[in-house]
Amino acid sequence: MAIARALANRPAVLLCDEPTSALDPQTTADILGVLREINRELGVTIVIVTHDMDVVRNICTRVSEMRDGQLLSTQRVADTAVGSTAGAGEADE
Repeated sequence: MAIARALANRPAVLLCDEPTSALDPQTTADILGVLREINRELGVTIVIVTHDMDVVRNICTRVSEMRDGQLLSTQRVADTAVGSTAGAGEADE
């Protein structure tokens, strides 16, 4: 319901703060599937704040690292150690 409300005004960017926190694996997969569909079908850029590298591998094309409120780096997931592990996610552009 919260996602539908957020999309009601047709935003260019959707900010998701820990969208899969404390969810079971199946519900996590379902939520990531919905976010992926929103991105592809509606063309909405999705910014996900997460500490879960599995989420990053499974849905993100780029990843940024922050520490103490400072942006340290931004790169393609496929070009990082996160993206090079077994089962790395998509790198769609």
